[in-house]
Amino acid sequence: MRTVKLTAALLAAVALTASGLAYASSLFKQTSVITLTATRAGKPTGLKASLESSDPGAVQPQGLKTLTITLPAGTRFDFKSKAIKQCTAPEVEIKATPGKACPAKSAIGSGTAVANGAPVLPMIPEDATAYAGKGRIVFLLTPATAAGGQVLVLYGMVAANKVTTPVPVITAGGLNIVITALKLTIKTIGSGSNAFITAGKCSAGKFVVRSSFLYQTGATLALSSSSKCSK
Repeated sequence: MRTVKLTAALLAAVALTASGLAYASSLFKQTSVITLTATRAGKPTGLKASLESSDPGAVQPQGLKTLTITLPAGTRFDFKSKAIKQCTAPEVEIKATPGKACPAKSAIGSGTAVANGAPVLPMIPEDATAYAGKGRIVFLLTPATAAGGQVLVLYGMVAANKVTTPVPVITAGGLNIVITALKLTIKTIGSGSNAFITAGKCSAGKFVVRSSFLYQTGATLALSSSSKCSK
């Protein structure tokens, strides 16, 4: 009798993930550490991001719908900087190439990502590359191993000191795919008035970065991280 109950629970969980909606258990955990590489306000800067979600109490963590990163007030992005080129290639070309449709000078960062396709493929490693687009950051995820994975393009829309990235429901072979980890470094590019990113306000000796998560389940979460700085 116990075996039947466990099997039914597993089937229900698979049905939920296959439908594109995974519910969070009380064990769900989200981390977000995003820092500026500059140590002084008003200086050219890069960014380092490390985000990870886990949920031992569910088949897979709940999927992200929108991530909004709020950098220190006054942080500026200059997509017209001569230090970069803009990637204006359509999404289909970026996926097909993968990424070679973007000018080499538009590549602003790189890192790794992990996707979860549980219960079949609980860990799918991906390579991550960031490109400067037209008023946005283009995030390209590609399979890191010959075992395969999905090629995915996400767009981080930049408005003043905020970067907002919608994440669609991702499915493959009837399974729901959830991005559970991203580690990305965006380089310090350009100098002076030609910098791609200029650090904003240093408050009480810290650059504070806020991360706002909206999940596919409708749940929300706000986290913050900081790095040392001076005015």
